[in-house]
Amino acid sequence: MALTRRQILQAIGTLPLVGIRSAFAQQFPSKPIKLVVAVSAGTSLDITARFFSEPLSKRLNTPVVVENKPGAGGVLGFTAVAKSPPDGYTLVLAGIPLYLSPLFSDTPPQYDPVKDFVPVARVARLPLVIVVSADSPHRTLSDLVQAMKNKPDELTYSSVGTGSSGSLCAVLLNSMSKTKAKDIGYKESGTSVMDVVGGRVSWTCQGTAGVLPLIQSGKLRALAVTGATRSGALPDIPTVAEAGVPGYELSSWLDFMAPARTPTPILQVLSDEIVRIAQTPQFKEFCATQVMSVDAVGYKPLLADMPNEAAKWKRIGQLARGS
Repeated sequence: MALTRRQILQAIGTLPLVGIRSAFAQQFPSKPIKLVVAVSAGTSLDITARFFSEPLSKRLNTPVVVENKPGAGGVLGFTAVAKSPPDGYTLVLAGIPLYLSPLFSDTPPQYDPVKDFVPVARVARLPLVIVVSADSPHRTLSDLVQAMKNKPDELTYSSVGTGSSGSLCAVLLNSMSKTKAKDIGYKESGTSVMDVVGGRVSWTCQGTAGVLPLIQSGKLRALAVTGATRSGALPDIPTVAEAGVPGYELSSWLDFMAPARTPTPILQVLSDEIVRIAQTPQFKEFCATQVMSVDAVGYKPLLADMPNEAAKWKRIGQLARGS
């Protein structure tokens, strides 16, 4: 005798939830996966997403399609992903400050970075570098810090606005070194860097890839890198902590994320495959070209640390807003 739809649903309801999810995972994926990038094509985030799309497609035997969804400082793309079905078919490649931008804003957030997302895998870290003009009198980070102590708010730094990685880097440096400097805001990073080259702004904190050619050509002087360890691209440049600000560490990360409530077996499948790709020699070579550090981490430790990570960046955002 054929069962009615209601009888089937009642029978399913009596099965263990783990069993249902496992069966779901075995069928995953059965259609293309969309990988959202909340910035324009050609950016470092976009290039990284496209690097992963091809090998991930092969490993999962389904197309992985990159979709650029820029706008509103990343909010547009992340909001769209947060509202997507939690089925593993919509992911986002997230980086600070795009993903955590609601923590830095006084306006009502359109999504909650912790409650609306779940981490899938981390693949890389992007430390920043503090630079001054080649003609600057500040030859070390200690020189710069002492100058800011001697002349509070007279020295300036450039950024592309409150909440940007450069601004957060500077705010944390001023807070931990008990100094003050004035933030000069720009619409885009290129001009903000060139005004440091020209001596119109005292210093800036930027992604290493963007300023490395200017450092190598002698137009900028690197004082310190912001990560926990030295950069392979600038091995002779100390970390901020080594240069006199103990405990300082700030680097953006690149995480694949999914909507909250995505089933754990699906997260496991995606996490395992993405981490395997991040551990390949090809990705290591890619990171070297992008001046990034490989940091392959699965979803479980990321999920456990998610509240702490958000709290850390929220505090830095509060410092940036002067609260």
